[in-house]
Amino acid sequence: MSRRAARRQAGRPQRGDGVKPDTCIQGKVMIALLAAGESRRFGGVKLAQSLTNDDLASDDLIANDLASASSEPKPTESKSIVALSVASPSQTTLIGHQFHALSEVAARLGASLCVITGAHHETVASCLPPSAKLVHNPDWQGGLGHSIAAAAKEARAQRAETLLIALGDQLLLGADDYLGLFRARARANTRVCAYYELTLGAPALFHFDDYEALSTLSGDRGAKALLSRRYQQGSLIAMAMEDASVDIDTRSQLMAYLARSKAGAQ
Repeated sequence: MSRRAARRQAGRPQRGDGVKPDTCIQGKVMIALLAAGESRRFGGVKLAQSLTNDDLASDDLIANDLASASSEPKPTESKSIVALSVASPSQTTLIGHQFHALSEVAARLGASLCVITGAHHETVASCLPPSAKLVHNPDWQGGLGHSIAAAAKEARAQRAETLLIALGDQLLLGADDYLGLFRARARANTRVCAYYELTLGAPALFHFDDYEALSTLSGDRGAKALLSRRYQQGSLIAMAMEDASVDIDTRSQLMAYLARSKAGAQ
């Protein structure tokens, strides 16, 4: 090899070298299950409620939550961002049910899955398997937007090309619903979200190019404005998903769901 050719070869980036930290890994998917809310209207730890028992055991759950409140991260504390859950998992709780469905999606896609926690960090963690990756949002009181921002920052850190945002209380959605979002898109940079009750919303697929905008979100409206903008730009597919309109905000809603489920099983 000539000296000139050797210099030219030495100047080329080798495999694994020269990869900018602000670029994505093509095909990599991260799934974020949002579970940071306070559940104020519910009056307890909504996501830890049982889906198989007519008795919501609310007194026990509230007592457990109050007992762990002193050890749970406060909005101003800087607890380590990543933690592992520490108690026995349960697929029969609301958060456990959604985590199980999304775990199946992650396995099918070779994706990573993390849970964004906040107000009830310890209680939510106790409903998940010890291997679950938890990302604590210290700004959970700022609303849904802050949790989406935390998810986007984690996705960027993982250099994931695609981010799936899912909510912890959309209990009618299963693995096939989430996988349907991936089947609907034509290209990797095509965003897809659920369309129900004349609105665009979660679950939603975002692209790496959205992370900067997502990272600045705050308040309770979440990413609706960004979804609307992407739709108007022609870079988002709205997928009809009526079951996404069903979520749990109050005890009466959960009791009604349990009653319907029991009646349907008879």
